[in-house]
Amino acid sequence: MAKKGEVKVYFCPRCKSTDVKYTFRTGNLFGVVPRQECKECKLKALTFPILVIDKKKLNSEVKKKGVKKK
Repeated sequence: MAKKGEVKVYFCPRCKSTDVKYTFRTGNLFGVVPRQECKECKLKALTFPILVIDKKKLNSEVKKKGVKKK
């Protein structure tokens, strides 16, 4: 369980990207579990590993890479 000031982030085990999203298909209407997909390398899996990281460290890494927040 994440403590105060920590964030849980899914990451791709292949390319280490955190750009992981759920993909929903018509099968989800019939009870099929949604899958996750890495938007960088297109790896698909039922679930990806979770990284628990300090929020300050995550923000500093995001600034280094030049990623804009939504």
